[in-house]
Amino acid sequence: MSDERYRPRIQNAVPAKNNNQSDLQFFYDEEKLKKENRYRVKGQAFPKTISGFNWGACLLTPVWGFCNNMALVSVAWIVFAIIPVIGIILTSVLSIFAGVKGNEWVWENNEWKNVDEMHYVQKKWAIAGVIVEIIAIFIFFAYAMQHINALQRSGIL
Repeated sequence: MSDERYRPRIQNAVPAKNNNQSDLQFFYDEEKLKKENRYRVKGQAFPKTISGFNWGACLLTPVWGFCNNMALVSVAWIVFAIIPVIGIILTSVLSIFAGVKGNEWVWENNEWKNVDEMHYVQKKWAIAGVIVEIIAIFIFFAYAMQHINALQRSGIL
């Protein structure tokens, strides 16, 4: 296989100060290796299958962010929600962006046994998001119908 991930990373090595060729040893820059390997799970390379839309991150952005070690996203969403008129646009854009980047963020910020576990947990978030949105739609329609009925009784409509 010609994949660079499986070749020894000699370019990060520094030869030992001993000039004897038979005792040549390599010491690795541990900080650089930690940075390179931060996206690995039990020796696996950064998985390409985690890209995709994260419905849980999109539909439940503030709660999802706090629960998945991304408080900055949650706080930004809450601050945007406070802003009148333009806040609706900003929270919508942030929610869609969280949906697009959510899988990558959750992979980087949490410890997972494997990719399947991460997908399983995020699928639960997606189901919870859909349930919350359906409940919110029903509440909105019930509220709207009450006001429409009140306006009809008062003779405005």
